[in-house]
Amino acid sequence: MNIIAGCARNLILADLPDCEVRPTSGRARKALFDSLGDLSGAGILDLCSGSGALALEAASRNAAWAAMVEIDPAHVECIRENCRRITAAGAGTNLLILNFDICSCRRYLPQLPGKPDVIFADPPYAVSAELFNTLAGDPDFTTFTSGAKLIWEIPDTPGAMGEFINAPHLKSSQFRRFGSTIFLQGIIR
Repeated sequence: MNIIAGCARNLILADLPDCEVRPTSGRARKALFDSLGDLSGAGILDLCSGSGALALEAASRNAAWAAMVEIDPAHVECIRENCRRITAAGAGTNLLILNFDICSCRRYLPQLPGKPDVIFADPPYAVSAELFNTLAGDPDFTTFTSGAKLIWEIPDTPGAMGEFINAPHLKSSQFRRFGSTIFLQGIIR
């Protein structure tokens, strides 16, 4: 897995130690980031960060800050190594690694440098809809992130989109397919 564009273009990222984790494919990341446009100065929040690839892609493209929330200690170590690599490649982004469960937002939101502009989420497919609904129902999370663009990777299981279709806490929501990957994109109300 490598960084696609920006100051760290072609930088190879450290692999996750867990073979059951499926990072967002390079093709899907490229199409997604091409659709987002310029991220210069943006604040990025990456939930269930895994290797940190989404946040670090934004860092390579001049995001002001990128916070990666990850609960698994082995993944946190992988993120640390990838942050070291991207910083050495010239990214000047303020990088934060937050070792929390994404649902414990009362603990990690106060540590962010500001309100995020873009939120990425790619949780384990088995609990994706449950985590989506938990965060959507958390007033601390929705109040703090109001106005941010949420990009949630949808599980590739049959019928999974149905659990995300009626998201009342999102406006202008839509599903976007990039290759075989589907993302729900919307603005948090």
